[in-house]
Amino acid sequence: MNPVSKLSKGVREKGIRMFREDRVKKEMDSEKRVYFTVEGETEKHSVIFDKTRGQWSCDCKFNSMKGRECSHIYACKLFVK
Repeated sequence: MNPVSKLSKGVREKGIRMFREDRVKKEMDSEKRVYFTVEGETEKHSVIFDKTRGQWSCDCKFNSMKGRECSHIYACKLFVK
């Protein structure tokens, strides 16, 4: 199954909108991690891609409480494509 298909339509649409509205900024790219800020609908979020683990994380409630990919992470994935 394609990982994108696991995302709800709402998460995908919000991520696409944030990406298209240029609300994703790469802050730093180190040897082990890439750091982003994403201007969400109500606040700014920090997204980190851990290169060694191949894992994404976000400080938003959706990602931290549900453990699922959020629109902020999806927007960052679109940014790096």
